[in-house]
Amino acid sequence: MSEENSTEPNLDYQGGRPAVREAHDAVRREKPDPVADSSNKVLISRVVVAGVILVAASLYFNAYSNTFDRSDEFIHPGYVAAPRPSLGGGPVEEKPWIETWMADGKKVYNSCTGCHQASGMGTPGLFPPLKGSEWVNGGTERLSMIVLNGVTGPIEVAGASYNNPGMTPWGKLLSDEKLAQVLTYIRRNFGEMPDGKSGVVTTAMMKVARERHGDRATQWTVAEMESVSADAELPGEEVDLNTGESAGGSVEGAESAESPESE
Repeated sequence: MSEENSTEPNLDYQGGRPAVREAHDAVRREKPDPVADSSNKVLISRVVVAGVILVAASLYFNAYSNTFDRSDEFIHPGYVAAPRPSLGGGPVEEKPWIETWMADGKKVYNSCTGCHQASGMGTPGLFPPLKGSEWVNGGTERLSMIVLNGVTGPIEVAGASYNNPGMTPWGKLLSDEKLAQVLTYIRRNFGEMPDGKSGVVTTAMMKVARERHGDRATQWTVAEMESVSADAELPGEEVDLNTGESAGGSVEGAESAESPESE
């Protein structure tokens, strides 16, 4: 029968709206989507279990068999392994306490080099030197007053006169320990200590200095500092330069040093 005499509509080539029954028949003719077979899960679990058994067997075999250990073929009886070569480590030799104390003092002194220079020679006509200064070579009392409260006005150092706005007070900026370290560095590096004197200033000494002079609100004048003896020392214990511990002696200082009146 020809296409012209066919009474059934062709849904692929003819327009129009198909009947509901015909649409359902087309859906029923489609093959359903494949459903995952649960046997795949069983297969995967079996592979995992087999892998675990294989690993466990390998570990057991390696632990209780010498098959993989052939060291006995190359190591003779009585063989002792040589010590491992040194890589340059080893015990670190401790530095003497004074070296560390001085190094820390130098770090603090770096803030002073703008005026006094790294050499301690100062700036001619502007800032006095520390090297060869009678204020450095003298006792620790007046030197502690200078770093705690600063100094202003005309001052003579190493035979030369200086007159500038004055030295910055460091008492409110630095701890007793830092002040003691920088004074130790200045005295030992730039000063000329008499025989038998180490030039060390301890934290305990600076604590005494702060108790005596730390409340002052203004800088010292030279006249005020000269009311304190040039060789006056802050009291405190002498220390062992290797350990920093008490050496048994003490630095003789005035029992009740009189501080110039504060303004």
